[in-house]
Amino acid sequence: MIPDLKTMRAELGCVNDLLADARAREVAAVFASLRDEVTLLGITEQEVRRALGYDRPAGTAAKYYDPSTGNTWSGRGTRPNWLAGKRLEDYAIDAPQPKAPQPKPWWPGEK
Repeated sequence: MIPDLKTMRAELGCVNDLLADARAREVAAVFASLRDEVTLLGITEQEVRRALGYDRPAGTAAKYYDPSTGNTWSGRGTRPNWLAGKRLEDYAIDAPQPKAPQPKPWWPGEK
């Protein structure tokens, strides 16, 4: 005997519920695995977004960086407020870093 339409729709609803539950479990397992791998490798949110195609790398690389705030500027466009009245050379990313002072001998007269 062929089941009627009402019975088949009820069975289809049960199968769809089973499929949704199975998908939710598998998605949760994949996310748990990804979370572990991302943590292990130290991957940043920005790297994940770029890898998935949600963010594109900036067309122009930063040339100036403020270590106290993390702000960057490519050198194109209007100079940002955080650089107003400051020397660009002091914030250039490729600028040579000053040498660290040499430590003094621990004991006077010791070299």
